[in-house]
Amino acid sequence: MNIMSHLIWFSSHKKYDECKLTELVSLLDAYGYKDVGYLHKLLLEENKKKYSGKAFVKINISEEEEIWQHVTSRSILVKGVIQIWSEGSSYDEVLNNLMTKKCLFEETLDNKKWCFYFNAFGKVINQEEKIKKMNFFKSLLYKYNSVDLLNPDVQLGLLEEYDQTDKGTLKTVYFGKCVALRKYNKSLIFGGNTGDVGMGAGVDAIEGVGCNEGGSVASTVSCAAEWRRRAENPKVAWWTHYALNRRPILGPTTTDNELAFIMCNLAKIKSGHIVLDPFVGSGGLLITASIFNAICIGNDIDIRLLKGYKLSYLNPHMKHKNNKKSIFENFVYYNLKMPEILVSDNSRPVWNFFHKPWVDAIVTDPPYGHRATVRMCVKSPKRVPGKSIKGGSRGESDVQTGEEDEDCGEIVETSNDCDEDESKKVKCLMNTKTVAYSCSSAVKDLLNIASHVLVDNGMLVFLLPIQTETLEEDKALLNHEDFTLISYDLQSFTPTTGRFIVSMKRKCR
Repeated sequence: MNIMSHLIWFSSHKKYDECKLTELVSLLDAYGYKDVGYLHKLLLEENKKKYSGKAFVKINISEEEEIWQHVTSRSILVKGVIQIWSEGSSYDEVLNNLMTKKCLFEETLDNKKWCFYFNAFGKVINQEEKIKKMNFFKSLLYKYNSVDLLNPDVQLGLLEEYDQTDKGTLKTVYFGKCVALRKYNKSLIFGGNTGDVGMGAGVDAIEGVGCNEGGSVASTVSCAAEWRRRAENPKVAWWTHYALNRRPILGPTTTDNELAFIMCNLAKIKSGHIVLDPFVGSGGLLITASIFNAICIGNDIDIRLLKGYKLSYLNPHMKHKNNKKSIFENFVYYNLKMPEILVSDNSRPVWNFFHKPWVDAIVTDPPYGHRATVRMCVKSPKRVPGKSIKGGSRGESDVQTGEEDEDCGEIVETSNDCDEDESKKVKCLMNTKTVAYSCSSAVKDLLNIASHVLVDNGMLVFLLPIQTETLEEDKALLNHEDFTLISYDLQSFTPTTGRFIVSMKRKCR
């Protein structure tokens, strides 16, 4: 297979810029790209800082067009891949170089429908200027008259990169064949099918999405028409249909929609994978995993979040047929597989570690901050917070003083109607005392659970809050004998605070 220069075109995303290379390599590995080891070394070990803030990354790779189309259709941060035919600092330089490569045009465009794809990074170009720039190459393209803007067989990419320090100065012009572009890939626009690492049921299977049982035929048809209208709009990124403000039930600390998809991509989640979220909360990460057809399991110590008591609230911008606010309502709205949910304490895991490992990926966002804290059950309701807990694995340094709350316990049923026994069980769970304990201890518990339940080469992806003055201590938490640390991408909040988006792989036993 020929190795050629390719241009990877990334979204200019300030919040998650550090994740772009990690997401790219993870998706290539998920789809079976053969040279992923080379790319991991090149992009994640040697040149990661070099590409920070860059929208274009040039690398020598094999084409494997089908794999790249899958990657761009699922990736949040990769916008396209261009096979570079020529590049230069001016249009004259690019044209002169292309005049020596007329054979590429004959091989690519002969008897095929084609069109131009133009994009400029760092400057706004109006339509008149775009046409003028594309016409600059008419001496090479006049023979190929089968132009089709709607359904081309081949797209020729013309990309400009402008200097960000000296705005308005053209830095580089790239010309080549588009291997894969997110914009024109309709297979993933709201639930399209993407194969083994697929999204879900496809556009033809969304007739009931967003329509609760018992609705009228007219309302069901209108809902289906609305989703179909969204699916047919290629200008809207497919993941915006799952944005938090479009969900019927909103939680207090639900993970950002784009970040949730990035984390699932880092975890290489495929159809049929078993995915566990030990801090499930309002279920935002499991919604994303379910979109990728995963089998989802979650647990949390706070039954109020799972049931929607006082914490979750109805989206005020949507119509609601009932006032239910449980974790399952968003799954019903998107017509996704229901997750299995437990109420349990991660400091005392409920999983039987003597069984064969059974989880393919763990994706989670441990609570931290003022709105959500990591909590553990106290055996005796009379025990004073801050003291070591008999029979537990935590000492004085792990338990935060001055905080006491409710929750802990058993399985939460997925049925809609609570009978008397379940009501007693829920009341018992809500009266169980808990205390807050340190985030570092929660991470240790998470690594302990993951090391036992993850299959060999299974992925653990989670968020870790950090402060600049304790950065080395925070990094030290990621050292574990059973895991290989793949990446810890920083998302900064302030000059002194932020969080790592951590991805780790379970070593073979």
